[in-house]
Amino acid sequence: MDSIIKKPDNNKELILYVDDEVKNLDSFKIIFRREYDVLVAKSAQEGLEMLKENEVRLVITDQRMPNMTGVEFLEKIANLYPEITRIILTGYSDMEAIISAINKGRVFRYITKPWDKNELKETIDYALEAYKLRIENKELIKQLKKTNKELDELVYRSSHDLRAPLASVLGLINLAKKEEDLEQIRQYLDLQESSVKRLDELLKEIIQYSRNSHLEVRKDDIIINDVIKNAVDIHEYFIGSQHIKKTIDVVQTGKLYCDKYRLEIILNNLISNAIRYSNLNQPQPELNISAVVDQNEVVIKVADNGIGINPKLKNNIFDMFYKGSDEKMGGSGLGLFIVSESIERLKGEIQLDSQEGKGSTFTIKIPNNAETED
Repeated sequence: MDSIIKKPDNNKELILYVDDEVKNLDSFKIIFRREYDVLVAKSAQEGLEMLKENEVRLVITDQRMPNMTGVEFLEKIANLYPEITRIILTGYSDMEAIISAINKGRVFRYITKPWDKNELKETIDYALEAYKLRIENKELIKQLKKTNKELDELVYRSSHDLRAPLASVLGLINLAKKEEDLEQIRQYLDLQESSVKRLDELLKEIIQYSRNSHLEVRKDDIIINDVIKNAVDIHEYFIGSQHIKKTIDVVQTGKLYCDKYRLEIILNNLISNAIRYSNLNQPQPELNISAVVDQNEVVIKVADNGIGINPKLKNNIFDMFYKGSDEKMGGSGLGLFIVSESIERLKGEIQLDSQEGKGSTFTIKIPNNAETED
């Protein structure tokens, strides 16, 4: 049978106290069980087994124990679980052990025995706060590295994608200046318009990416049917859009609180993609958008019967600048990446079901932050 990992109580932090004297374990648990979720172990080895099965924030250990000292125990923890904060209990005479604990076990603090209840509680609270800060800093560093990597790629790729249509426009202008045939000039102007539209699309997506990265998540009171309808209307005059049969099916029985700006980004990008990759050669191209809102979440589905996505490309489709289709279809490769990032900021999830030649369905689930009324 698999081990059941014990997680901290919602209102208490989980700490582990290790001591080979049972009376000390009982005393510690009785004194601190109201403030913390307390685990106790009679040996370092037993403590290590407990750490495998429990999400412990803090370890407190006595120094003088048989088979494995407190310093040796904390050294193992420092290597196996570096995020756990560590405290050692030792006597005044064990100065060598204290120095060793600092050097090898990388302890947060040492407490001299016999310990004082108030002093130990204050130290535990400081240690738990240090744990929280360490985890937060770790997550911030991880997020910063991710953001820096994306920013580097964004600058490199967008500068290239901006220069290409600009160079095309400049070249077409020079050709138009030398041309006297009005029909040929019109063709040059059409090509320039196409290049400018590519520039405009890329710039809008860069702005979306920037705003999504920096703006705080809002809680707007949303009528989801209005948001979907507006997103569809915006795309009504896109090339090929008028040939597509569009249906909207919404069930909203209560309040929906969500970030309207990010919701619009998600819908606009998915609808734009569905139109761009529609199959206009079939009898009836379709775009179906549905939404169901309850007190917990909103589930949105954007389904089309377009060209679909190759199964080999599905794992990469949300990567920055990834283009899984023919370059002739247009697009910067930023749209679905921005969709994914926006959904992540809303603490939601997205799922793609697609068959090549038959169409794609994107299913989005976003928490409803509706406030309960008293």
